[in-house]
Amino acid sequence: MKVAVDFEECLKDSPRFRAALEEVEGDVAELELKLEKLVKLCIAMIDTGKAFCVANKQFMNGIRDLAQYSNKDVIVETSLTKFSDSLQEMINYHTTLFDQTQRSIKSQLQTFVKEDIRKFKESKKQFEKVSEEKENALAKNAQVQRNKQHEVEEATNILTATRKCFRHIALDYVLQINVLQTKRRSEILKSMLSFMYAHLTFFHQGYDLFSELRPYMHDLGAQLDRLGVDAAKERREMEQKHSTIQQKDFSSDDTKLEYNVDAANGIVMEGYLFKRASNAFKTWNRRWFSIQNNQLVYQKKFKDNPTVVVEDLRLCTVKHCEDIERRFCFEVVSPTKSCMLQADSEKLRQAWIKAVQTSIATAYREKGDESEKLEKKSSPSTGSLESGSESKEKLLKGESALQRVQCIGGNIACCDCGLADPRWASINLGITLCIECSGIHRSLGVHFSKVRSLTLDTWEPELLKVR
Repeated sequence: MKVAVDFEECLKDSPRFRAALEEVEGDVAELELKLEKLVKLCIAMIDTGKAFCVANKQFMNGIRDLAQYSNKDVIVETSLTKFSDSLQEMINYHTTLFDQTQRSIKSQLQTFVKEDIRKFKESKKQFEKVSEEKENALAKNAQVQRNKQHEVEEATNILTATRKCFRHIALDYVLQINVLQTKRRSEILKSMLSFMYAHLTFFHQGYDLFSELRPYMHDLGAQLDRLGVDAAKERREMEQKHSTIQQKDFSSDDTKLEYNVDAANGIVMEGYLFKRASNAFKTWNRRWFSIQNNQLVYQKKFKDNPTVVVEDLRLCTVKHCEDIERRFCFEVVSPTKSCMLQADSEKLRQAWIKAVQTSIATAYREKGDESEKLEKKSSPSTGSLESGSESKEKLLKGESALQRVQCIGGNIACCDCGLADPRWASINLGITLCIECSGIHRSLGVHFSKVRSLTLDTWEPELLKVR
């Protein structure tokens, strides 16, 4: 152990001893300032680090939110989740590092300052007090006159006791100085060594974590390179399409005039049409119309529930409208209401009219096929009483349909010629017809008038509502 102050010089209380004490005391005072400053900086670093961890954790939560938002993109969701989990581990390592820093630097050095340097200061105070007492005893002993034997003995005894106490306190003070000088080296180096080992552990854990993540990051980088190549290729293709489209003639900006009655999604045709409101102002509004499930519907926004214009296409007709000021108009008429529509061009009007007419014919044919199937199911050959009773609820035939229709006022005569006891009816027009007039109506086509026999054909309950 290196001795900062010599014990022999302490016993002599020589000027060298006093000079050594002054040097040590100044050094300890500076050491205390340095250590207090270091502890304050350490506290500030730990507080800043904890704030960094909090902000970093919020950032990780943002990455997780983005991953959940990207749940439809498996690559993005998987990558962001994996990255956020890894970075969260790094936050945990950071938190551990700050905890170890607090134990190794803040707590350990604070303890050294509060305990060991405090003991040094207490020893210094005792030494200064006994040193002053020794000086007073020496001065008093020197002032005693020779002929006053009693005072000489008293001064001599006081000086002897004071010197003894001084040597004891001085030796303790020197011991405290030497112990402090040795301990400060071990405390400072031990705390810094613990701090550096904490960093070593932190970086080692981070290295292991990202070493495990590196293959995935490498594969992801390769995927991104391929995606970049594909994106560049797609961009070139889009630029070529853009150039091709720009060269086309858009003087007639009509959309594709196509309809498909056998579409997989059940939508025969769809597109924008202007619809005249039924209010007093007769305002026109542009809506997205579609023909689906034997109905004509429209909606303002994609998420809106469709509004049904015609519930059953079998009960309606469609015709051109040339008696209003607006161009390209056509009207869809059902027994209960009519709907005035306007297309953007003559081609689109013809396409919509054709689509509605085709849908009417298709719906009429499909319902006829369903009726035949139900008839077969309800026949006695099936041997099922239950199916027969159900079919009677769904279908009406022969005299039952005739009686229900003729019992309504206005239906006891043909609507066209007035002949009594008509046996035919137009479904969409809601009129009764004689056999001759029914033939004329049949020649018009089902999109104008859909004729059925009141005695030979089957009638669904919903068709009987149009009377």
